[in-house]
Amino acid sequence: MKLSYFDEVPNFGDALNPLLAPKLFGDVFSQSCSDRLLFIGTTIGRKAPAGCREIIVGAGAGYQKGSYSLDRRKVFCVRGPATCDILGIDRDHAAIDPAILVNRFFPAERSPAIFMPHHQSHAMAERVLRDACAGAGLQYVSPLDPAEKIVKKIGGADRVVTEALHGAVVAESFGVPWIPVVFGSKILIGKWDDFCASIGVEYQPAEINTNIAFDGSPRISDRIKYAAYRVGLGKPKYKYLPIRRVSKSALSALEDDLRRLATRDSSIAHSNKQVKSVSLDRLDRAVESFKNWRVSRHS
Repeated sequence: MKLSYFDEVPNFGDALNPLLAPKLFGDVFSQSCSDRLLFIGTTIGRKAPAGCREIIVGAGAGYQKGSYSLDRRKVFCVRGPATCDILGIDRDHAAIDPAILVNRFFPAERSPAIFMPHHQSHAMAERVLRDACAGAGLQYVSPLDPAEKIVKKIGGADRVVTEALHGAVVAESFGVPWIPVVFGSKILIGKWDDFCASIGVEYQPAEINTNIAFDGSPRISDRIKYAAYRVGLGKPKYKYLPIRRVSKSALSALEDDLRRLATRDSSIAHSNKQVKSVSLDRLDRAVESFKNWRVSRHS
């Protein structure tokens, strides 16, 4: 079958698919097959594409609104309870993001405290963020670096400050303390909630000096939306809109925020061991069920 994931823009979370899936399932993938395996990422759409069947082992849903169809889909498990609700299936199918298994296959490399942004934040503000991290005592990790290199760094880090969901998932895999942060409105809160529910923790990101227009001058439309949010009329995500120019004072505050997260423990997420254990067990059983199902189809 085909290993299906988003690969139009290089990104750590998506790149974990070809890194981890062959380790877990073996050499079973072919790009010429019509059947598709949905493994890591928010890759479940409202319906399976015409002419193919989708096999779901750990993937999540949430980018698309409306009703979802299970036609031509076989679900072994999904990322978390929110995805179950979206698909309209029993929450017994809620497992955990499969990237949680990386510690079984890859070693850790000793690293200092690190910071990894969402790939869109990296695209907009890499230079600014690198400089701020250097001043704050954090090692900046690009989400575009080779996935195995990132996994090893996260696995041996003192702590991980991350805007990217899979920075948190991989840190949780290795038992490394992690802190979720947010810069802007492009963060899909639903997928964070889905994963966090699978480990028994509430998603409470630290907001790092938001509202800076890293990619240029603020837009009038964003300022109007932000003003609407301030008086209770706009969407909650409007509070993150970039309405301030990059300035010395704004960058100084950014560095201060990063320094605080690099040294204080109050924002660290603490998973519930029992909840996490149940979720991992469901994932392991789903993986074995998928393997047995595949063997039975080819015997």
